[in-house]
Amino acid sequence: MRFRDRADAGRRLAARLLPYRGGEVRVLGLARGGLRVAYEVAHALEAPLDVWVSRRIDVPGRMTVLGAVSEGGGIYLDQDALRGLGLPEVEARSLARAEASEVDSQVQRLRGTSEPTMGGFTVLLVDDGLVSGATAMAALQVLRRQHPARLVLGVPVGTPHGLARVRPEADAVHCVEVLPAMRDVSEAYDDYRPLPDVELRQLLVRAREPLQPREVLESTDLGGFWM
Repeated sequence: MRFRDRADAGRRLAARLLPYRGGEVRVLGLARGGLRVAYEVAHALEAPLDVWVSRRIDVPGRMTVLGAVSEGGGIYLDQDALRGLGLPEVEARSLARAEASEVDSQVQRLRGTSEPTMGGFTVLLVDDGLVSGATAMAALQVLRRQHPARLVLGVPVGTPHGLARVRPEADAVHCVEVLPAMRDVSEAYDDYRPLPDVELRQLLVRAREPLQPREVLESTDLGGFWM
């Protein structure tokens, strides 16, 4: 299955997540592309939308993902990747600090000083796809510390390895399409253009406007649900 764009992916994912509609739900979109997917999910579930920032830790000149950092002080390091590169953890943490600075800057650009309230709510964390699972891992670990009633991850597409990695950090994981050979999320999309900050801020503004009538989605096959 290929998705036309992130809006198409969001509507397909939303159909899987409709059982959460009507509860005390908060939808978080992982910046950048995950926010566009999450916009469709929040609209379908009639739930508040906010953004969450998590960034990969890459080694310059290498394709290996070392881990990720999340707002709220979250750091996830892939120990297998560190051993494979022979990279000391202290060096990886130095790279993480550099990414953490950019995370803080992006949070300020997109949300400002306000922070979403998660305690007691069902939190749906949404991304546009998952390969290594690193950015989702870092975000989930921080969100868990905020004591949500349930912590759920939703993605349109993911790899078996990435999904298995994040599963212990969430109460449930929903994925529309599992692609074992996917090396980059863009492979699952016809249109995977970058989303600038101004467009992301516009999505957050639009999400706060009164809902307009639209075709009601029906929840049917819940395939792709990971226990």
